[in-house]
Amino acid sequence: MAQQKSLLDRDRYCCSICLDLLGNPGTLACGHSYCLDCIRQHWDNQALQGVYSCPQCRQTFKTRPDVAKTTVLADVMEDLKGTQLQDTPPDHCYAGPEDVGCDVCTGRKMKAIKTCLVCQVSYCEEHLQSHYLVAGLKRHKLVEPAADLQDNICPRHNEVMNIFCRQDRQAICHLCFLDEHRSHDTVSAEAERNERQKELSGYQRATRARVKEVEQDLEVLQQEMDSINRFADEAVRHADEMFVDLIRSVERRRSEVTAETRTEQEAGLKRVRDLRKSLEQELVQMKGSGADLDRLSQTQSHITFLQKYPWNYSIRRSTARPTRDVRTTQRFNNGTVALAEMKDKLALFLEDDSAQLSLAEAPVEVLPSEQLHTRAQLLTYSCELSIDPSTTRLLLTPGDRGVTQRGGTAGGCRSKESLTGRHYWEVKWKGFVTINVGYKDSSWDHQGFGKDSQSWALIIQPNTVQFQHDRIPIRILGPPPSRVGVYLDYSSGTLCFYSISDTMTLLHKVKTTFTKPLYAGLWLDGLWLVELKG
Repeated sequence: MAQQKSLLDRDRYCCSICLDLLGNPGTLACGHSYCLDCIRQHWDNQALQGVYSCPQCRQTFKTRPDVAKTTVLADVMEDLKGTQLQDTPPDHCYAGPEDVGCDVCTGRKMKAIKTCLVCQVSYCEEHLQSHYLVAGLKRHKLVEPAADLQDNICPRHNEVMNIFCRQDRQAICHLCFLDEHRSHDTVSAEAERNERQKELSGYQRATRARVKEVEQDLEVLQQEMDSINRFADEAVRHADEMFVDLIRSVERRRSEVTAETRTEQEAGLKRVRDLRKSLEQELVQMKGSGADLDRLSQTQSHITFLQKYPWNYSIRRSTARPTRDVRTTQRFNNGTVALAEMKDKLALFLEDDSAQLSLAEAPVEVLPSEQLHTRAQLLTYSCELSIDPSTTRLLLTPGDRGVTQRGGTAGGCRSKESLTGRHYWEVKWKGFVTINVGYKDSSWDHQGFGKDSQSWALIIQPNTVQFQHDRIPIRILGPPPSRVGVYLDYSSGTLCFYSISDTMTLLHKVKTTFTKPLYAGLWLDGLWLVELKG
């Protein structure tokens, strides 16, 4: 109680301008006392208006009062300062770099706990007490400590701006309101803030909703990136396997050709060696016979010559003659030519764009449409599709997997599920149907299927079948199918329509780039029942 009484006594001697103990006090004619420096600065600010008033009672003076020091009051203040307890606050009570400091404290400033919007001053706990105890100050607006007080002061009149001009969209003070904004649409700053706060809440909700949408879109894109990376890695792995197999086949064929050539080589050499051996034996014999004949011709005795003369002499000729076998060399030449032709064909195949595309599509375990020859292959990518009830006036079958007409009226529908990745589904019907694949924001009525760049439609009538995209129809030859299979490879931009019966026939293939999730759709006319089946 003594401490509170001391505080009350101390507040009796506070300057209502600086809210600190009166320093070098002076008293006005109305009886109120202020620090001489505080009251002089207050009147300096009023000089431009030509009006001088007491900050407490608002009494005005025609001329600026000449206030002198009140000696008795000054002595009382000196005694009060001498007897006042000077307790040192703990360090955490002082203002740090991130805190709002008390504007009244001198020296090291204390933390401000409130800001007065009327005084445009921030106060610590000690200097704020007068706002709780002085009747005139209790009506002031206190808010959490604010560092941007200067933004609330009119730069022209140095007054608090608490009015908002809607016409000029700017904050003004009461003097601005009486001057150039007199005829404008104005409200209190607090009222405008409350109205704009409601509007801002709507912006915040819309922004949060958009943030959620973008995050979802980014998640879809991330999934697509992961899918692209996964399928690309699979494609590289399968391509490596295919080329390894191709290289093995070439190596195996090279070994076979080498073995066949060496076998042919050995057979040819054996034939030549056998003939050579026979001719060499004949040569030895003929040389011996020739030597005998030479010696006989040199015999001097006629009787001896006649006795040794070979009356039955004949030259024995070998049955094999050394002729070139052109068939052997021709076989070697033919093998070389065949290998050259195979090399050229392989080079052309590897350089051909379509061959490269096939090699790129095959490794990801999805056969190109030209190679999907069986329904079993397609069913490995089957998906469960259901119809979105909000997109149709038709009657749904149990499980939302099919629709029937309501009173014979034509109508359309769209799948609940969005489609990315690889999917396959089938449509079975009787009568007339349009099978559509498109983006969510494309037109989903019969007049819009295939009429823009965002939808691809297969239109089947009792006697004709046509494909349509971006208003361009393509006639498809052949009888209308009774069951259609739809295959989608989103990442590669492939969309195929197949006629499904005992065999599978490709009706039309789309090759493009998809940019948003796709949906399956139908339009029915003259039907009893249509079903989506994975």
